[in-house]
Amino acid sequence: MKNTDLFDDYLRGDLNTADKADFENRLNNDAVFANAFNEHKIFVDTLAKHEKRNELRNVLKSIHAKTFGNEPKILPFKQEKFYHKLGKNVAMAAGVGLVAVLSTLALLSTGGYLLTKQSNEITDLRREVSELKYTQDNIVEVMVKAAEKPKYAPANFEGTGFAINNKGYLVTSLHMIKGADSIFVENGTTTRTLTKLVFSDPSIDIAVLKIENEELSKGWSVPFIFSNRTLDLGEKVYTLGYPREDVVYGEGSLSSLSGFKGDTTMYQISIPVNPGNSGGPLLDEQGAVVGLVRGKITSAEATGFAVKSKEIINTINAFNEGELSVPTKKNALKNVKRNEQIKKINPYVFNILVYKSN
Repeated sequence: MKNTDLFDDYLRGDLNTADKADFENRLNNDAVFANAFNEHKIFVDTLAKHEKRNELRNVLKSIHAKTFGNEPKILPFKQEKFYHKLGKNVAMAAGVGLVAVLSTLALLSTGGYLLTKQSNEITDLRREVSELKYTQDNIVEVMVKAAEKPKYAPANFEGTGFAINNKGYLVTSLHMIKGADSIFVENGTTTRTLTKLVFSDPSIDIAVLKIENEELSKGWSVPFIFSNRTLDLGEKVYTLGYPREDVVYGEGSLSSLSGFKGDTTMYQISIPVNPGNSGGPLLDEQGAVVGLVRGKITSAEATGFAVKSKEIINTINAFNEGELSVPTKKNALKNVKRNEQIKKINPYVFNILVYKSN
């Protein structure tokens, strides 16, 4: 049944008890559906009023004809007043009704897409890769069975993480690795390697990992620092992340000093971020980390959110300032061209591969 027919049935009282209850429940819980119904009701009411006015006009004409016959002195005056007052109002009402019905038709012409309830909730940006469930033993088995070049079992989820110092520690989004059986990282310069969870902070949705093979991080020289300054609105920023298998660059600006629902621990950024960007770094023009990509608004593009770097610094220092120390001074990327910054940063931004056994 078309929504307009459903609206008419409801207005005429033709729905049975169950259908009426279902309809009213949808009105209360689906704002888009309720808006379409209200517009349709306005249109129907306008038509009804217009019809009643026509009936009144005909009655007046009939009375006038009976009283004055074809006498022109009064009739033109009455017609003019009726037109300028009622007629103009009817025209305006009809115009409103026309806009309303066109809006309704536009909504219906989308195949119901716009009538689908649209959520404004924040969306986590982990990338679901496989519904298969693997234990760490399964993964090792696949690796051992491979011939010369290992063929790994696909991860359940993928996202992004990046180094916080030269000791093999990484930071990423907690929501992405929650419940993981095992967590691997890899990028263009580091082969797939296992990590372990060191600690996490659900209040700002971050997790710190450590690469288990210490040989891989021995030669690290992380070029960026974590900035603890507050950014200015409109300041240029950029991201690096793994919304697909290769690292992807995105740039934009800081669009709000607060995040979802006014969360002061986050920024809002005008960069299109996608599943797989979760946990990636947000950097300023000097190549300093100013945030960690967290998520985006479900129904809007280029409305990403990032946890502020100073929140990350405070959380990590509170856990273990010595071993996990986060560099905040001597930015090696200051005044370096953007493309050169990216070349230096890339080895320390990782594709996070998350496996779950159930």
